[in-house]
Amino acid sequence: MSKLKIAVSDSCPDCFTTQRECIYINESRNIDVAAIVLSLNDVTCGKLDEIDATGYGIPVFIATENQERVPAEYLPCISGVFENCESRREFYGRQLETAASHYETQLRPPFFRALVDYVNQGNSAFDCPGHQGGEFFRRHPAGNQFVEYFGEALFRSDLCNADVAMGDLLIHEGAPCIAQQHAAKVFNADKTYFVLNGTSSSNKVVLNALLTPGDLVLFDRNNHKSNHHGALLQAGATPVYLETARNPYGFIGGIDAHCFEESYLRELIAEVAPQRTKEARPFRLAVIQLGTYDGTIYNARQVVDKIGHLCDYILFDSAWVGYEQFIPMMADCSPLLLDLNENDPGILVTQSVHKQQAGFSQTSQIHKKDSHIKGQQRYVPHKRMNNAFMMHASTSPFYPLFAALDINAKMHEGVSGRNMWMDCVVNGINARKLILDNCQHIRPFVPELVDGKPWQSYETAQIAVDLRFFQFVPGEHWHSFEGYAENQYFVDPCKLLLTTPGIDARNGEYEAFGVPATILANFLRENGVVPEKCDLNSILFLLTPAEDMAKLQQLVALLVRFEKLLESDAPLAEVLPSIYKQHEERYAGYTLRQLCQEMHDLYARHNVKQPQKEMFRKEHFPRVSMNPQEANYAYSRGEVELVRLPDAEGRIAAEGALPYPPGVLCVVPGEIWGGAVLRYFSALEEGINLLPGFAPELQGVYIEEHDGRKQVWCYVIKPRDAQSGNAANLLI
Repeated sequence: MSKLKIAVSDSCPDCFTTQRECIYINESRNIDVAAIVLSLNDVTCGKLDEIDATGYGIPVFIATENQERVPAEYLPCISGVFENCESRREFYGRQLETAASHYETQLRPPFFRALVDYVNQGNSAFDCPGHQGGEFFRRHPAGNQFVEYFGEALFRSDLCNADVAMGDLLIHEGAPCIAQQHAAKVFNADKTYFVLNGTSSSNKVVLNALLTPGDLVLFDRNNHKSNHHGALLQAGATPVYLETARNPYGFIGGIDAHCFEESYLRELIAEVAPQRTKEARPFRLAVIQLGTYDGTIYNARQVVDKIGHLCDYILFDSAWVGYEQFIPMMADCSPLLLDLNENDPGILVTQSVHKQQAGFSQTSQIHKKDSHIKGQQRYVPHKRMNNAFMMHASTSPFYPLFAALDINAKMHEGVSGRNMWMDCVVNGINARKLILDNCQHIRPFVPELVDGKPWQSYETAQIAVDLRFFQFVPGEHWHSFEGYAENQYFVDPCKLLLTTPGIDARNGEYEAFGVPATILANFLRENGVVPEKCDLNSILFLLTPAEDMAKLQQLVALLVRFEKLLESDAPLAEVLPSIYKQHEERYAGYTLRQLCQEMHDLYARHNVKQPQKEMFRKEHFPRVSMNPQEANYAYSRGEVELVRLPDAEGRIAAEGALPYPPGVLCVVPGEIWGGAVLRYFSALEEGINLLPGFAPELQGVYIEEHDGRKQVWCYVIKPRDAQSGNAANLLI
C-alpha cells in the first residue's frame, strides 16, 4: 500500500520539501492525498470550501508570497501557512509531513489500522491458516496464479487468533471491540456486532437470543427465509403473521395499515394462543422488514408508536437498507434515530452491509439499541446476545471481511457519508429522468404527477430532499398497491425500479401484449449490464455511491436499444443469442415480440399476478397444520415423502418453498399445500417446460425430468399411520 500523496495548486510557490509524490490539485479526487497546499488565490476562489465540504478532514496549508495575509475567516479551516522562503523549505516540509502522517494514520479505522500494522511486522507464521501468508499456494503454478490474481496483501491479512495481538473477534476484545464501538457510534446504536456470514446469520443470532418455544413472534409475511429459520425452526416460537401487499407488476409491498391496529392484533393472537389475548405485551418480538427487496420503505416511528407497546423488542430486518439515516429525507424511517423511553420496545437492526453499503459479500452487522429498557426483565444483556452470536460465528473468521465492516463505518462517519449518499440519490433521480425522456415502454416506478405536474419536470435538487416525489399515496393507480395509509410507505430512491409493458395501470389487468421483465433482464446481461432481479413485469437495479452518470447512461442506452428491437420485432437470435443457441430447436425462427407474446400469454392464462398476491393475503394463507419446528423435526427424522406438485395438494409441507430471489417463503413447514401457493408453483412449472432458458431458481422444491417433461416435486409429511408402520418395520 503506497503512501498518500501531497496535492498542490499549480499556482503555489515552491516553498516546501517532501519525500511524498506530489500531484496537482486538479488531478486529484481528494481520496489519495494526505495533505493539500493551496495558494491564497485558490482560497478566495472557493477551493478551500470545496475541500472542506468533502468531510474528509484533509489538512490544508496555504502558501503565500510577497507578505500576503490570509483573511481571518479562513484561519480556523487550515493547518498552517507557508511563506515562500528558501531557508524554511525543509522546516515547512516537516510540518507538512507531520500533518500528512497524522491524517494517514487516523484515516484508517481501529481494526484496519491494527491489521495493517500487524501485517507490516512480517511475523513468521506457524499457525492457521495453512497457506501461511500465501506461501503454500506459491508451491504450485495454479496456487501462484491465485495469489497473483488477488494480491499478496490479502493472503498476509488472512490471520489466525493464535496471536492475541489482534484481539478477539468472538468475545470482542482489543481492536475488534474498538472497531465495533466506533461503528455503533456512527450508526447511532448502543452496541454493534460485526457478522461475517451474512444477514441470514445476523437474523438467526438475534432470533436465537430472544425467542424460545411458546413465545409469540409478530411476523411480517414478507420476511426473508432466515427469519423463518431462526424464529420458527430453530427457536420454536409461534408466529402471528401479518399480511402484506403485492402489486400486479410483481413488486413486493408493505404490511397493510390495518395490521398495526391493536384490536386486530389481539384478534390474531386469539387464533393461535387465546389464553394470551389480554397480556399487556403479548409479543416477545416483532420481526419487520424496514425495507422490502423492491424498495418499499417503512416509517420506523409509526411502527413503534403503533405496536411498540405490545412488544418486548422489534427487529427491523434492514438487509435492503441501512443507509437511510444518511439521506435527510429518509431519516424519519430509521429505527436507530428514534428517541425512546422505558415504555418503548428494545430495538434491534440487522443490516446487509454487502448489499448496498461498502462491504465484501457476507458482511453484515447487528445494531442493538435498548439501553432505555436496561434493568427490566425483558432486557437482553450483551452476554446473552453474544452467546447466540458465538453459536453462529466461525472460530476461524476471515479478517479482511471484518476490516471491510470497519472501513464501511469510517466511510459513513460525518459529512462524507451524507455526501456520498446524496450523490447517489441525485444520480438516481437523473437516471429516472433520462428514462422518462427517452423510453416509451419501460417506465420508472415513481408517481406520474406530483401536485399536478410531471415528476420529471421538477428540479433534481428539489426531488432529492422531498419525500412527496417517492410516496405511495393511497389509491393512486401508478403503484396499484392496496391497503396503505397516508404517509405510511415510500419508494426507496436508491432502488431503481422499472416496469415493463403488459399491465394496465388503471385497473391492474393484463393488456393484450406485454414484455415480461425476465426477457429484458436477459438482454441486459447479454450486453454486459447485470440487474439485481426481475419478477413478472418489474426489474430492479440497486443504486449505491458507486454509481456515476456514465454507468447509468450505459444502462439507459441499452433500454432504448431494447425498445427499438422490440418495435422492429428483431429476430430472437440477435436479441438473446446465448439463449437462442442453447435452445435453437425450440426458438427457431422466433422474433422478440413472438417470445414476449408467448410468455405474456402464459402469465395471463394463469393470471400469475393474482396467486402471487394472494399468497401473502391472510384470506389465502396456507392453513397451518403443524408447528414449523415440529414439521422440520419430522423432515430431519425422514418422516416425509417426495411427491409431485399436483399430489401435494392437501399435504403438509415438510420444507419451506420459494422462488429465489427474493427468498421469501410462499409456504412454511407445517402449512398445507394448496390454493394460491399450489397454483403459483404450477404456473412456474408450466413456464419451465414451455419456455426453456427462463426457468427461475426454486428452493424447497425439486425439478426432476420424467417422460421428457420437467416436474416440480416437494417433500410432504407422511401420514401418521405410515410413520407408525415404518417404525414397526424397523422393530422387525
